[in-house]
Amino acid sequence: MTMSGGQFKFAFPQPVLPLESLFLDSQGDSALRVLRRWREWPKLYIGLTGSTRSGVTTVLKSWARDVEGRYLAPDDWQTLDPKELSELLDRPLAIDDADQMRSPSALLTMINLAEDHNAAILLGGHEKPSVWHKTPPDLVSRLSAMTNIQLPNLTDDDSFRTRLRAACLRRFIRLPGETMSFVEPRLERSYQAIEAFANGLDEAMSETGRPATIPLAREVLSEFAIDDESGDD
Repeated sequence: MTMSGGQFKFAFPQPVLPLESLFLDSQGDSALRVLRRWREWPKLYIGLTGSTRSGVTTVLKSWARDVEGRYLAPDDWQTLDPKELSELLDRPLAIDDADQMRSPSALLTMINLAEDHNAAILLGGHEKPSVWHKTPPDLVSRLSAMTNIQLPNLTDDDSFRTRLRAACLRRFIRLPGETMSFVEPRLERSYQAIEAFANGLDEAMSETGRPATIPLAREVLSEFAIDDESGDD
């Protein structure tokens, strides 16, 4: 976003969001029920996939908090030995970038150990699980047969508008059409950005007594802008 005095980027807070706030409509309700009933999963591991910026990491972190589990990226665990891995399995695990593992065998070991410890694992990635890895064959077979939750793409205009309206309505704000049209091309398409904007708008309306107009929305967006003199993307 270009403003007088230099280039600006938006820096939004990155809170762990409530799990229920991340799923909308009947398809979202179904996914939420599956995640909440993790003790009833037929297999102790399921997948969570979506395109880049669809919110896979956000959902993994929210689920981990919801079930009092652990969120892990590959570098947190893929070089650990089986004994060290077993020590992580005293609670559910949300494993991010399972499709980016340098050692697919480590993922198979984790799945096997999780079954031994009766620990649930939510595996996140961006492609469909059947193409995550080519070896070992047992891992490929398990991933191909795994239950998978597919997240909608937030770059889709309808999904973005629906989520932004829902975030505002949870705060009893009805966003006028012209304000939505102003915000839509300017707001980062991520869960955190949507929630941060809706929260900022709610606070601004309460503090000033003004409605959710374009000028107020502009002020809220400007609060998240950070000066970036280098102009780097």
